[in-house]
Amino acid sequence: MSCIQFLVCGILGIFPSICIDMQHSMVQAELVLSALGTWDAWIPILYAGIFSCGVAYTLQIVGQDGVNPTVASLLLSLESVFSVLAGMVILHETMSSREILGCVLVFAAVLFAQLRLDNRNINS
Repeated sequence: MSCIQFLVCGILGIFPSICIDMQHSMVQAELVLSALGTWDAWIPILYAGIFSCGVAYTLQIVGQDGVNPTVASLLLSLESVFSVLAGMVILHETMSSREILGCVLVFAAVLFAQLRLDNRNINS
């Protein structure tokens, strides 16, 4: 499943990247190509390709194998909250009050979705 996902995403990502990159002038294209000749450019590209895509998506598929689909979808909806919190801890980023409120609302919505409500008939 993971290999199929990588193949489809890679094929679908080639066409927009070629179309967008072909709009640059030759001077900009030469600068981009010269920048790709250094390790300073390849280390982030390889990190994003190998760890963010390869390892993370593969572990995500393996982890979802034995989990209830409802629980898995709720946990995956917290991905943005976890990424913001990781950015705060690892990159020392700051959040505005609006962003904090958004994280709290998403987290509260996931908790609310997990609550078991009584099946009482409201009309009676």
